[in-house]
Amino acid sequence: MGKCRGCGLLYVNPRPSDADISDANKVGVHRGEDGALDVRTRYKASKTAHYSKVIRELFGADWADGKPIHWLDVGAGYGEVVAAVRQTAPAGSKVHGIEPMQPKVRKAQELGLPVTSQSLDDIPGQFDVISLINVYSHVPDFLGFGAALAARLRPGGVLFLETGNAADLASRDAFPDMLYLPDHLVFAAPPQMRMTFEKIGLNLERYEEQPVDGLVWCLKKAVKHALRGQLLLRMPGRSPFRTVFYKARKPAC
Repeated sequence: MGKCRGCGLLYVNPRPSDADISDANKVGVHRGEDGALDVRTRYKASKTAHYSKVIRELFGADWADGKPIHWLDVGAGYGEVVAAVRQTAPAGSKVHGIEPMQPKVRKAQELGLPVTSQSLDDIPGQFDVISLINVYSHVPDFLGFGAALAARLRPGGVLFLETGNAADLASRDAFPDMLYLPDHLVFAAPPQMRMTFEKIGLNLERYEEQPVDGLVWCLKKAVKHALRGQLLLRMPGRSPFRTVFYKARKPAC
């Protein structure tokens, strides 16, 4: 791992080649020195319920007038966030997800969710909201990618982003789980994200930190690691690691 002396961003060094990153993102398996890392999971209805709650809390006031919105979820996975937006957005809203990993796209489509393997350039129009949920750490050049996302927002539109605060942690021991390298390439925190949003022309309107290490989470992680022959015992509520939700808005004019 490396750390930027100027801003504190953490990054994987050496980084996989762009070709390896692209291939892994399509099939869901990363090749590293320690063997293969399979990041294919499964659709989780609990995630849809979780994101429905988060979206209501963060966007409820924005949607008080009931005006339909156009939402694009980038890195949509199995479509849990797409499903959550469809449940919570005003009537008549349009929601679409794009995802490079083919197994996830197929499953989302089996569930009747509008998720495709198209690239950002393949999707026409501009959007009221573009979401990037736990995708930031997978993007090797976020300034370039983030600028492309900002360009696709309508004036006054919102980039809704979730990632962790790993760059705030004093040491690796403070991180409550595996780092999942080289699937994760960069790690930020609110100071780095604020600078990033400014560089791509967005104003950070709001961010909220939430702990991840509740009792249920700790039990699930312990079982998951035990199945891999690994020992991971964590006490709930002890980790300084947080997941952070950001709302960064494009100037209205």
